[in-house]
Amino acid sequence: MEVQSRTFSFNFKSLLNLKKDAKIYIYPNLNGLGLALFIFFCFLISVFYENNSGLLVSIVIFFVFFISIFISHQNISKLDFICKDEYLVEAETVNSISFQILNSSKEKKINIDIEYDKKNVGNYNFNDRINFFNIEYKAKFRGKSYFNPITLKSIYPFGVMRTKVIFNPKSEIIIYPKKVLPSDELLKEFKIINIINADEFDGIDEFKNGDSFSKIAWKKSIINEKRYVKTFSDTEKLSNLILDLDKYPHIEFETLLNYSSYIVNYCFEKKLNLKIKHKEQELHLNDNNHSLNRILKYLANVKN
Repeated sequence: MEVQSRTFSFNFKSLLNLKKDAKIYIYPNLNGLGLALFIFFCFLISVFYENNSGLLVSIVIFFVFFISIFISHQNISKLDFICKDEYLVEAETVNSISFQILNSSKEKKINIDIEYDKKNVGNYNFNDRINFFNIEYKAKFRGKSYFNPITLKSIYPFGVMRTKVIFNPKSEIIIYPKKVLPSDELLKEFKIINIINADEFDGIDEFKNGDSFSKIAWKKSIINEKRYVKTFSDTEKLSNLILDLDKYPHIEFETLLNYSSYIVNYCFEKKLNLKIKHKEQELHLNDNNHSLNRILKYLANVKN
């Protein structure tokens, strides 16, 4: 799993899900426990043997230990987690889930590890007010999942104290079926074979006034000493496309959903209107991104 980061201009409109006031945990690591034991023994030696140098050493090291706690807390405090309330991803595909870390203080945050799904995915310095991250996410099956907790950890500055803060966004991850290209036979059954062939080469015709010079078939024009243009299918003639999920009982339902996911996305890219029918449900796809998301969410959770 990889995390990519980049600086991002601060925009309050992007604060869809802001997690603040998370608890900060501070505890010594193994190096810190070793240092604490060393301080304890130095103190015992200074008491039993009346050794002032041992007492001085224990006081100095204890002071360093205490300063480490204070700096560690400051280094990870005033960090907030920003994410979407909902993510829409494709099954069996590596997707990118984005989130932001907001540094509300004026100080830089140094040497902070980001942990997701119990895996350390990178070490970062938060030099800017807001930083933008992408986490790779892959789900095997369609349905609904949730954004796992994000943990920020640090052992700055002396490596003896570990501080961490856990953000639990609880954002929904909607996983729609993987896009699978249907066979030509099935495409004809769906009556959308023309979608796949739309905007593809159709033939050559004589040049007419108003034709685009970019479509001139130069080879044929030179041979015949006359202008010819390449012609293409007209996608605007395609309309009233209907995909009825109840019409194909011979196709395994999950496979049909994979085909449907491909068809829906392709129609959206080609700006073709499409109607999805299933039982008593009717969904309409147009050039609005909201209509696409609504259909993909339906395909993610639909039952046969």
